[in-house]
Amino acid sequence: MFSVIIPLYNKEKSVRNAVQSVLAQTISNFELLVINDGSTDKSRSAIASIHDNRIRIIDKPNGGVSSARNKGILAAKYEYIAFIDADDYWAPDFLETIKGLIDDYPEAECYATGYACKFNKAVLNVFAVKERGLVKDFFKQVYKGPIMHASSVCVKKTIFGLIGYFNTSIQRAEDYDMWARIARRIKIAASPEIKTYYMLDSENRAMRRTHAPEVLWLYYIPRESIGDKDQKKYYTRFLHRQVLEYLLRRKFKWAWRIASRNWEVANWYTYLYLPGNIQARQISSLVKLIANRITGKSSKTSFP
Repeated sequence: MFSVIIPLYNKEKSVRNAVQSVLAQTISNFELLVINDGSTDKSRSAIASIHDNRIRIIDKPNGGVSSARNKGILAAKYEYIAFIDADDYWAPDFLETIKGLIDDYPEAECYATGYACKFNKAVLNVFAVKERGLVKDFFKQVYKGPIMHASSVCVKKTIFGLIGYFNTSIQRAEDYDMWARIARRIKIAASPEIKTYYMLDSENRAMRRTHAPEVLWLYYIPRESIGDKDQKKYYTRFLHRQVLEYLLRRKFKWAWRIASRNWEVANWYTYLYLPGNIQARQISSLVKLIANRITGKSSKTSFP
């Protein structure tokens, strides 16, 4: 029923934990595709040492997480595709929760559970829909806070023929680009139950690096979305956050490039009250993250 895809690049310390959380699912009717994206550490051997006939390792030259996910989608045998990053993990009933959504909301073609952000074994924040069911006004909801994550989503394989695959030009938040494309054309069903754990302290996290504007998802905001006030408001918030990040890291030219490219989305004067557009819960998460880094070293977290 399910094809589970793990894109893998240099995650030798955490990938076994992700794989074991998949193999421990209460539903056993799935295949697990580990797409080794040219890892240079011992990630591949860590997976090869796990003996389970549901695991398939597919090797490819390094091309980024989007190309790895796309490779997995094309190789998938089953109708439903679930994604999990190599440093995250699932609760044992993640796939069972997804199956419940599939059974109860057949009109949907994308499904998600809530997820928790963890650092040094501490939960910094949780994100989810308020009520189980079809997601209404996706952009209005995610403006207030995320409701899905790259490791908490399952989709019908057929939708990629309609909306396209992951954009391989994007190196950060490529999943946000995909969820926005899905939301514009596909019905989404979601559960508020926390079944995914997003690990902020694992090795080789892309979010720790500063990326040029041209490889960000915000560089590819579709012009047709500007006419929708909820989409425009949604993109404006993320643009404000990105510009602030650049300014804090003294990437002034990059801040100008991403802002000036998107004047139609976020007019120049909106940046005058930029700090007010950063969500309080995001500031709270940042404070907790800084406190964790000051008071203790990051450690490996086992599921669940």
